[in-house]
Amino acid sequence: MSWYALFVKTGYESNTKKWLDARYDRALLHCVIPRRKVPEKRGGKEYHVVKTLFPGYVFVQTKMNVHLYYQFKENPFIYRTLNYQNRRDKIFAYEEAWKLDPSAKLCDESELFKEIPLDEMTLVLKLIEQDDIIECSEISFQESGFTVQAGPLKGMESYIKKIDKHKKRAKVLMSLMGTAQLVDLGIEFSSVIPSGHQGEMR
Repeated sequence: MSWYALFVKTGYESNTKKWLDARYDRALLHCVIPRRKVPEKRGGKEYHVVKTLFPGYVFVQTKMNVHLYYQFKENPFIYRTLNYQNRRDKIFAYEEAWKLDPSAKLCDESELFKEIPLDEMTLVLKLIEQDDIIECSEISFQESGFTVQAGPLKGMESYIKKIDKHKKRAKVLMSLMGTAQLVDLGIEFSSVIPSGHQGEMR
């Protein structure tokens, strides 16, 4: 089975996951919504909140085919099911053929859909823990830089491009569908922070 991205209405990622989990056995379809726990200050107090890592995306591991594609389209929160690897006119031909005979199998249907690169999903799956949440990582500072002592970013310092000590966020370089982007992940400090480390680039 391969990984694919569903494009859904922002804010309805959890609703979509519940719909998918209720409809499909996990052996046939595994659904993931990566989320991150980050510190925020409200009224002078610090709280931890959980936010969706990639708003508008739901990730599924399955053996994709046209029949499954049309089942996904029954959900009103799913806007575009997947990115396609082939030309639009080829997809249209399959849609028309499927309407005439849903049981017809014209070729290996998985070739119609673009998979998420395995290395991208491997990184995401390495970071998430229970309930698909990326917990805060514990960071310590030295004169030469910083080290992740514990948490999902341990051993992944090379992915950290910037530290914001006031917001307790690490900007981490990740890739989604081949597009690189910086995402904020929560951090905690295990030692006194030298003043010169604010916003240090790694």
